[in-house]
Amino acid sequence: NRERRVKGFTLLPFDIPAGQAAAYYPEVNPLVPLESVGDGSSTPTSKFVAIRLERSAESARIL
Repeated sequence: NRERRVKGFTLLPFDIPAGQAAAYYPEVNPLVPLESVGDGSSTPTSKFVAIRLERSAESARIL
């Protein structure tokens, strides 16, 4: 496992279950490991990707 990153997102509150996140594709495709595929379907496991949110130095300047 290697660390994967995407940048340039703005976080917004939304009515979804606690511990969940939502994002648009293809913007977050870099977070999905190519070797991580579903059993039987061999499709990318984009519905289950563990993430960590961090404030970037760029966003700290904007706020």
